[in-house]
Amino acid sequence: MKIKNFVASFLTVTSLALVGVSMNTQAVDAATVSMSDTSSVIYVSNANGARLYTDPGSQGNMKLNGIGLQNKSAWRTNRIANVDGTVFYQVANNAWVAAADVSNDAPAIAVNKDMYVKANGGVNLYDAPNGSFNGYSVSGGNMVHVYQSQTDANGTTWYDVGMSRWIKGDYLSNDNVKQTLTMNATAYDPAVLGSSMGYSGVAANLSKFPKGTHLRITAGNGKVYDRVVNDTGAFAYSNPNQLDIAMPNSEALQFGRQNVTVQVIG
Repeated sequence: MKIKNFVASFLTVTSLALVGVSMNTQAVDAATVSMSDTSSVIYVSNANGARLYTDPGSQGNMKLNGIGLQNKSAWRTNRIANVDGTVFYQVANNAWVAAADVSNDAPAIAVNKDMYVKANGGVNLYDAPNGSFNGYSVSGGNMVHVYQSQTDANGTTWYDVGMSRWIKGDYLSNDNVKQTLTMNATAYDPAVLGSSMGYSGVAANLSKFPKGTHLRITAGNGKVYDRVVNDTGAFAYSNPNQLDIAMPNSEALQFGRQNVTVQVIG
């Protein structure tokens, strides 16, 4: 979603996600006006779009300026006005949108795919993003079908798994992680050994990880290696908790020997 920036002149914004509205000269009268600074992104949540108002006058009067913002469009704002209890956000010079027409949460995005629950035990489901627990849960390792996603004001993504049931994105993965374990790993360059196997493989104990097993290996520095078991060796044969990761020799020398987190991907 493209976010529109606060700009010096409203003329710059009129071509971006704007819709025409009536040129009524309705005014919002208010006895008091208070201003405060902010730095955030707001999303138009009114299905009919959000009408824009002029700057508050000396008496707190605000008029419609005949321009509106499209539903679900995103805008940066850096100022808030409280006009006798009604809140407005500034999106450009002399252009304000009522808080009732916008949300701090991004709109839902349609999704149509299967995802996997990554947790030990059950994960609670909610009636809406950041909503209330609805009494249902799903177990770790299960597959769920996702229909839409939504990102809240804190940047957390939630997924709709149907029947008004939402799960926090922290507990979902595109991959079916069958097992997570800690192992010891070294690295080697197959080319140095005269092999043309390339760098997509990892040597492992084949009784523990048969050839073709997809391993996602996370090193101590956070770097992730997606590898497929394609080799073994004397070290791995005698030590099922040992891996040898294929990579260029310069990287292998820096990698050394270390503990890694290994996910078995189904």
